[in-house]
Amino acid sequence: MDKFLKFLAEIMEVNVENLSLQTEYQSIPQWDSLMHLRIVAEIEEKYGVEIPIDEVPDIKTLGDFYKYISNE
Repeated sequence: MDKFLKFLAEIMEVNVENLSLQTEYQSIPQWDSLMHLRIVAEIEEKYGVEIPIDEVPDIKTLGDFYKYISNE
């Protein structure tokens, strides 16, 4: 999980200490709709997963993204 948060911090250009799985998109100014789509694309490429496009609007926290790469 720590590597995942570091990966996202680099994408969003924020300090990783400010992120957790509970971090919501409203709390990060850089996390707008374009950044949301970039995160989807970066996760799909790095982790070899596919996030269904119809589920993308339902992703509200970093933990929601994490579910796609974890076995939870």
